[in-house]
Amino acid sequence: MSDTPDSMMRGLQSSLAAVYIALVGACEHLPVPITLPTGVLHSSELIEAVRRVAAISEEQPMPEEQQAMLYTGSIMWLAAADLYGMLKHTDYEAARAEGGLGILLIAGESIADLAAWLADNES
Repeated sequence: MSDTPDSMMRGLQSSLAAVYIALVGACEHLPVPITLPTGVLHSSELIEAVRRVAAISEEQPMPEEQQAMLYTGSIMWLAAADLYGMLKHTDYEAARAEGGLGILLIAGESIADLAAWLADNES
């Protein structure tokens, strides 16, 4: 890929933020709303919050398919965050950056599908 390591890292960081924001929005509209932290945060706070979402996704009173969307979006975001952390603390590896972006596509799609279902099923 012709992108430089710096631009790939910025893209991965930007995508992590965008998918997290989508998760925040979806979680606010869950049958039992979950409030995720926003604003200026340390990455460990974000990771811990998303881990909690994944851990309690099965407790949401909604169909199993939508629970799976919440869980998938959360764990895929966590996987991409792990890759980002590896890239920041080791030698740059293009495959990790590209993999992180691919994983975030899956996370974003799961969260978008969940958000659409939530919008269609608001009471």
